[in-house]
Amino acid sequence: MSGISFRAVGIRFDYLHAERLQLIPPQTQVAFNVNLVIGPNAVVRGDLVEIPFSLAASSSPSIVSISIRGALILQGDPRQLEDIAKSVNSGKSPQIIQMMIGQYVFFEVNLLLKELGIPPAMPIVPPPQQQRQGEGTTMYA
Repeated sequence: MSGISFRAVGIRFDYLHAERLQLIPPQTQVAFNVNLVIGPNAVVRGDLVEIPFSLAASSSPSIVSISIRGALILQGDPRQLEDIAKSVNSGKSPQIIQMMIGQYVFFEVNLLLKELGIPPAMPIVPPPQQQRQGEGTTMYA
């Protein structure tokens, strides 16, 4: 599936639910269990493909529960979109599709967590900067 290009990429959220079940006790480490399902009912309509997804996330200890359903919508070459739909419907989503959906959905999860007053599930870490030879130690804040 190399060489894939799309004219347009969009996301549609059909259902968003986030619930804080209790306040986070002090000094508690929270682990998240995330289940992201892509497909299997991808539909091609001309030069568009719609790839449904659903996400269920919960925490341990039981502090928050999140459910998201929606679809990734791609516009591009109909033959490439047919191949993508066949892959998704067979249960073998291309990695690029997994990455696109994951990027949109995990951003939304972190936004919902922030609205509930819960620290982000996946902290966003900037890429490390390269140090030039002869310079001292670089500190990051």
